[in-house]
This record gives sequence, structure tokens and C-alpha cells, in this order.
Amino acid sequence: MPKKFTDQEKVRIQAKLKETGKRLFEALGLQKTSVADITKPTGIAQGSFYLFYESKEALYFEIVQEEEERIRKQLFDSYLESGTMTRERFRQFVRESVRTIEQSPVLRQLYDEQLVETLFRKLPPELLEAHFAEDANALAPFLERGRREGWLADKDPETVVSLIRSLVLFVLQKERIGERHYEATLELLIECVAKGLIVEKGDPL
Repeated sequence: MPKKFTDQEKVRIQAKLKETGKRLFEALGLQKTSVADITKPTGIAQGSFYLFYESKEALYFEIVQEEEERIRKQLFDSYLESGTMTRERFRQFVRESVRTIEQSPVLRQLYDEQLVETLFRKLPPELLEAHFAEDANALAPFLERGRREGWLADKDPETVVSLIRSLVLFVLQKERIGERHYEATLELLIECVAKGLIVEKGDPL
């Protein structure tokens, strides 16, 4: 039977599980990392892992969510929180988002379709739905300000969120698209989205 832990011990152990899990997932990947690999440096029995997470996939997904939140805050603070949004500023925001994703060892692993399929198969649907809802909640102030200040096209907010999410999903298809066409295709996509979403002075009514 797994050992019972105090609240203080639970906080410490969960932090250690995430720290160890992130290091191992970055080095080995999700598939090659076992629960035993994660619990051994943490100093708990393998069975005790399941007091904290239903599976190693659940731990991985929590780490992905925290990494996405860190990146989202960094980019939103730089590009979306204040100042008039121009097409060039939006292009810079998307390009920086892509570079940041590609430089993250954890998020870069999502290029692997098999890993993504495993996550969708093993994680509760409500957890994935809540994750998608976070995108809409995070973008809501940006969309509201854009409509109020007049530089965001009059589009359905859910469609705009879906479009921006699609840019991220495009990045995860890099290998399928191929190195030869990826950069040019991404730039064209960014240009089309910028022109479709951002309104500038002189645009035809």
C-alpha cells in the first residue's frame, strides 16, 4: 500500500516529480521514460506515483501546460498586452512564438505524431477540452481590445482563437511539410493571417 504523506510532503514530492519528469522527458522523451525512472530520484515508491498522477502522460501534459503558460505570458507581455497592433507587430509575434516553441525541448517533442496520439488516447477528454479553453480565455482581453480600438477585423472571436491555434498546429507539422517548403509556407501563412486579422489605416472599407 502506498505511503501516506503530509500536505507539506505532497507539495515537495509533486515539485520533485515535475522537476525530474521534465529533465527525463527532455532527455529521453515520453516513451522511453518510465514511472520508475521518475520516482527513483524523487525517493518514493513507484506505486506512490499514482497518488499524484494517473499516468506518466498526465505528468507530461502538466509540464507541457506549464511550459505553454510560461511562453504565453512572456509573449503576451511583449506583444499583446499594450500598444496598437500593426500587421508587422503581429508578424513578429507569430514568428517569435514559432521560434520559442522550436527552442523548447518539451514542446518540440510534440512534433512526434505518435506521442500526440498517445496523449489524446490516454488523457481524459475533459482535461484536453479545458486546455483548449485556456487559449480562448488567454486571448479574450487581446480580442476585446482589438475590437474596441478598431485594429482587429470584425470576426467571430472563437474563429480567431481557432485560427491562431491553427498556426501552432501548423508548426507541429514541420516534418510532414518538409524542410524545403516549411519556411516559405509558414511566412505566407503568417502574411495571410496578418492581412486577414489586423486592420490598418488606408485599408478599403
